[in-house]
Amino acid sequence: MEIRAFIEKTGDLPTLPAVAARITTAMEAESLNAKSLGAIISEDSSLTARLLKLSNSAFYGMSKNISSIEKAVMILGFNTVRSLALSVSIYSFFQKGKGTVIDMPGLWNHSLGCAIACKLLVEKSNKKLADDAFLFGVIHDIGKVVFINNDLEKMEEVNAKVINDGLPQSEAEKEVFGFTHQRLGAALLKEWRFPDSIVAGVKMHHDLPPNTKKLDPDTAQLVRAVCISNQMTKALSLGISTDMKRQTIPNNMWKFFGIERADLPALSSKMKEDYNTVIAAWSEFD
Repeated sequence: MEIRAFIEKTGDLPTLPAVAARITTAMEAESLNAKSLGAIISEDSSLTARLLKLSNSAFYGMSKNISSIEKAVMILGFNTVRSLALSVSIYSFFQKGKGTVIDMPGLWNHSLGCAIACKLLVEKSNKKLADDAFLFGVIHDIGKVVFINNDLEKMEEVNAKVINDGLPQSEAEKEVFGFTHQRLGAALLKEWRFPDSIVAGVKMHHDLPPNTKKLDPDTAQLVRAVCISNQMTKALSLGISTDMKRQTIPNNMWKFFGIERADLPALSSKMKEDYNTVIAAWSEFD
C-alpha cells in the first residue's frame, strides 16, 4: 500500500487544530507577526491557558509572572511562543491514541525529550534556530501517531514485529503498511503547510548521516540535530519510543555542532535536567 492508498482507505489525513492551521497559513504567507500571533492564540482559551502555564514554568526561568499572551511574546520572544503554540496543538493528537498497548504517554515524552535535545544541540551553533529545533523534536514522530489513530490494528502488528521479531520499526512498517512513519509524517506536514525545513527533517530523521546536500545551511543543521537527538533521547531513556533500538551516530556529525566526545557527559546531564523540568510542566495537562 502506498501513502495515497492509505489516505483513501482511512479517510482524509487528520486536520491541524484551527489555531495551529491559522498560524501555519500566516507563516506561509509571511504575514505572521507578534500582534497577529497573540490575536490568533487568544481566540482559543484552552490553548491560551496551557501556553501561559508553560511560559511560567521553571524551564523558562522567568522571575516575573507572565499573565497574557502579549507578555509572553514580549518576554519569551515571538519564535518561542509560536513554537509552543504549535507544540501544544500537536499534543492533542497524542491524547487520541489512548486505549492501546502502545505507550502513548511514553511516545509523547520521547518527543519532548527529542525536542529538548534538538534545542540544546542547535543552541551551541545557531541560537536563532533553537525554537524551530524544539518544534522539530516535538513533531518528528507524528507519522507514528497517524498510524495509531487511523489503523490501530495494523500499528499494533508493527509493534509486535518490533518487540517479538526484533525488526527495526521502519522495516516492520514497510512490511505492514508499505511505507514508513517518516514518509507519512512528511506527507502530513506538507498537507498542513508546515515549512519545507520541518517536512525534510521528519522525512530524514532516521537517516544517519542524512543527505543534506540539497538543503540550505539552516535546514541542514536542523535535520542533523533531529537525527542525533532522536538517538540520544533513546540512549538517555528520555521517554519511551515505540522502537528503543539505537542507531550509531557517525563521529563526523558532532563536528557540525562544535561538540567533542569529551563534551557529551555534560551535554547529556543538561538534557536530563531540562527534560525533567519540561515533563513537570506538561504533566499538569494530563
